[in-house]
Amino acid sequence: MAKALGLIEVRGKLGAILAADAAVKAANIILIGSEVISGGLTTIHIIGDVAAVKSAVEAGEAAVSNKNCLISSHVIPHLDDQVEQMLMKSFGKKKNNSLDLKQLNEHMEEKKDALPISMNDSKEVLQENSENEANTIVNPSFDKEKLEKMKVTDLRSLANDLNLSVIKKSEIKSANKAMLIEALLEKGVEH
Repeated sequence: MAKALGLIEVRGKLGAILAADAAVKAANIILIGSEVISGGLTTIHIIGDVAAVKSAVEAGEAAVSNKNCLISSHVIPHLDDQVEQMLMKSFGKKKNNSLDLKQLNEHMEEKKDALPISMNDSKEVLQENSENEANTIVNPSFDKEKLEKMKVTDLRSLANDLNLSVIKKSEIKSANKAMLIEALLEKGVEH
């Protein structure tokens, strides 16, 4: 897997936060930091495999395009190790703490494993529930610890897909992590 560096330059803190949030949510990448430049310009730096970085940069651009704060963006595919070390040093990370290919692969695998069941699997569970007219998950494959490792957005998607009776759909979009985990556990997920 070839590493790539993605850069999104925006005007102001709002644009930087929007772009970074959209980029991280869109693809399996690592946000290595932001750099504030004079005149209110901020550059977001992300790293990951080439396709994921391209996707993340596009998502970041889309998120800020209607806010009139996008200045520029660029993806550098096949990032050289020396450039990566320079970036890590500028963001206050130790030289030997640089993200090598092995660490990046491990991070990507951790993010994949963070979601205990895929959305396709949850849809199958829902279909089994509706066929059996059951109101609980038939074969849960995750526990409380795995739920706590999940992102709030993934928990919300799972809660929406499971059509929980303990929490309204309108409440799911504003529910915090603890509320979502509690609702999923009450739904019939193992402890």
